[in-house]
Amino acid sequence: MKIQLPTGWRDWAGKYGVGLALAVIVVIAALSVPGFFTRGNITTVLLHVSVNAVLALGMTFVIVTAGIDLSVGSVLGLAGVLVAGTITSAGVLSTFGVVGATVLAVLVGIGTGAAIGLANGAVIAYLRVAPFMVTLAAMTMARGAARLFTGGVPIGFPARGDPHFDLKVEGLDALHLIGGGRIPVPGLPRGFPVPALVMILLVVVGVFVLSRTRFGRHVYAVGGNEEAARLSGVPTRRIKLGVYVISGACAGIASVLMVGQLRSGGPDAGLLYELNAIAAAVIGGASLFGGLGTAWGALIGALLIGVLNNSLDLLGVQSFWQEISKGAIILLAVLFDVWTKRNGTGNA
Repeated sequence: MKIQLPTGWRDWAGKYGVGLALAVIVVIAALSVPGFFTRGNITTVLLHVSVNAVLALGMTFVIVTAGIDLSVGSVLGLAGVLVAGTITSAGVLSTFGVVGATVLAVLVGIGTGAAIGLANGAVIAYLRVAPFMVTLAAMTMARGAARLFTGGVPIGFPARGDPHFDLKVEGLDALHLIGGGRIPVPGLPRGFPVPALVMILLVVVGVFVLSRTRFGRHVYAVGGNEEAARLSGVPTRRIKLGVYVISGACAGIASVLMVGQLRSGGPDAGLLYELNAIAAAVIGGASLFGGLGTAWGALIGALLIGVLNNSLDLLGVQSFWQEISKGAIILLAVLFDVWTKRNGTGNA
């Protein structure tokens, strides 16, 4: 027997359910986890969430078009070692100065990510190869390139005997202001994390692009029905190309934040980060079927994962249980996504 389910409530849950879930988790954590709801811990959560939120933002653009980008973790690793190599290069530092070298390192990180995204998007859009296979290949190649570039050894803090020791440390410190710096704020003893500010600014830009621009409308159109969008005059290939460039650029920005925070770039950095980014995007409401997803949702999904991990850490829960919890949340989010896409009917 079939019954009609309340579609109005279903629509409301689809829009606000994840935000409500985040609020509930925050309240439970504040009441039950010692030290969670302190200003220092909240800013720490924002700092740790920033990298995944930036990746999830780029991933959301891709998922809205019914695509996927498995390469972002490896792109972060490759871009990161190039950023670290740039900011610790004595030649670059001597030629451009610390400020110039920092700007160049940031451009190298973003440019590397965008270039790989451009290559992914071109193959997917113009050669019509499945996004899963293209980005899987890019994931493998980028990780191998990072290990080849470094010889498997992280690039970062110089050895004490390095003749350019002070200059390289100064460069790493300058980049640290972006990846781990804090802005003085009254009431916050350690200040507000710069990466969290970067995260918020990027999300605001993402909201504007997706909701207020022709490109954003076309992104949703491609994800909703690509053939119909093409027949309506939407440049579907260019839109696909664009979202993969955005995803790659976000991975490049995330690499700058990570290298700045750690003062080091390792060939294995970002390992499996693509899964966290996909999880945050899907938990935040991006539909794997395409056509749905928001920048705010990517942020909320990343925050939900970050709050959960932080709470379990403070409670001393083993990392194994954290992984199980995250997997369960991802499964629930996907089931919720499937449920909200139905036509309001179910079996009784």
